[in-house]
Amino acid sequence: MAYKCREEIVGKRFLSVRSPTKLKVSKISEWEWRSGVVRAVSSRDATSVEFTVLVEFEDVEWKRREWIRVHETFQVFLVEHTLVWTSRPPSDKDPPSKPLPGLCFKPIVDKCGFAPSKKRVVEFLVDHDLAVVEDDDIQFYQEGDENRYESVAGNPELQKAVKAWVDYQDGQRILLTTPTVLVGYRVEVYRAEGTTQWYTAVIQSYNPTTKVCITISV
Repeated sequence: MAYKCREEIVGKRFLSVRSPTKLKVSKISEWEWRSGVVRAVSSRDATSVEFTVLVEFEDVEWKRREWIRVHETFQVFLVEHTLVWTSRPPSDKDPPSKPLPGLCFKPIVDKCGFAPSKKRVVEFLVDHDLAVVEDDDIQFYQEGDENRYESVAGNPELQKAVKAWVDYQDGQRILLTTPTVLVGYRVEVYRAEGTTQWYTAVIQSYNPTTKVCITISV
């Protein structure tokens, strides 16, 4: 089956680079990357110079989340695209002949010609190691791949990570395509403002005109 990919970037991991000097693609492994999760966006037009995202950086507590105009702030801002299989570079701890699951990213901001280089940044699951690989060296995740690759079949931790990613994509797909089936379900809702990061609620109804789920706190 076709690989899983959703266009919405809310809830996805991101990788970013902010540098006072011009970045060189040839030294991409030396860039000072910061990662985190996109929690909200100002609009769906990610190409607009006004495009603003609410981000939680992994190296600071969530209360220090911030709204950032990514086109003004970063030289590179990459957002999770889908799961792929690829090998670590030969210099790393795993041999290149052993494909592993990792997240690949697509550029929202690219001020250094990263995209035309035909290279992708991949973040391997579990250890979050980053690698720069050629397009031809990755294989997009297909349903059931976790049962076909030896690297996952014998590794419970990787199995759990792949399953968690797949389950999350399936949950998001239901929320976006058939939200009416979720009426009556308990959910966790993210708060973009206030002192509480998440709160628990129950979906009472769904308005197909406004595409808004009505929830009550519990």
